[in-house]
Amino acid sequence: MNKQAIRKAFFVCASIGLAYAALAFNVQDRFSMKRTYETSVKKAPRSLNVAVPGPQKEPDRQAPVIAGGGLSFEPSLLIAVPIIAHSIREGVIEKDGMVVVRGAGETSPVYLKKPLEILKDRDRDGLRTLSRIIGRKNMDAFLAREGVRLPDRSLTFDTLAGTGYSVDEKVLTALYTKYVDAAFDPLLPFASGGFEVSRKGGAFVIEKVREQKRAEAGPDGAAWTMPDLTGLSLKTALDRISAKGQAVRIYGSGVVTDQHPRAQEKVEKDTRCILYGRTYQK
Repeated sequence: MNKQAIRKAFFVCASIGLAYAALAFNVQDRFSMKRTYETSVKKAPRSLNVAVPGPQKEPDRQAPVIAGGGLSFEPSLLIAVPIIAHSIREGVIEKDGMVVVRGAGETSPVYLKKPLEILKDRDRDGLRTLSRIIGRKNMDAFLAREGVRLPDRSLTFDTLAGTGYSVDEKVLTALYTKYVDAAFDPLLPFASGGFEVSRKGGAFVIEKVREQKRAEAGPDGAAWTMPDLTGLSLKTALDRISAKGQAVRIYGSGVVTDQHPRAQEKVEKDTRCILYGRTYQK
């Protein structure tokens, strides 16, 4: 047998030996498993520093803060009185100082008003101006110190307007007792959002506003008294005044947060009534 035949036989035997060895040690499965593992886990290039996101758990949503353990409700403009009273005490605004107010519209007039007049008239443009002067940081720090935590919000006006969070009745009463002095008595009773703050026997009391009966028209049927519609749904508010045949304009939706004419004002037959829903932002 020549050398070429011997070499060929050697390679054939070596190939057969390697095949048997592969079967004996399960080499094919080992390579297959490795390939599957590497393709199932995608690694981001190191230069990009990208993390592969896993299953995301939605964060628990906490309800707006409810301080204390009694009746809790959205304070609406009731919270604005102690906030402004505290700001006056701290010298952030002046009680008798004139605030320059300008409406949101391009053609809105510019006018001057005192802080208590803004509260009395529930002037939303004036309140918006006061919220900018006082500042969200000051308001949040004041309320946090008094036991009221606020949810994250983008609008400073919401804090002063008392929307988007709840306050315990006892906490709100304590704020009035601590900061609202006799200078604010001309505002009382102060009603907003279906609740009313009044001073009885030297102490502040917060009560739900009882639903008023529809105001009776005068003898000539021309004038009537505007009821307090704040805190009611727009549908209910419309039902309350629809019997008078008034022209009504609505801005926003949800519950009524402001109205024109004001509650208890005499309304003439040709007066246009305006209702502002919670979603309306001037």
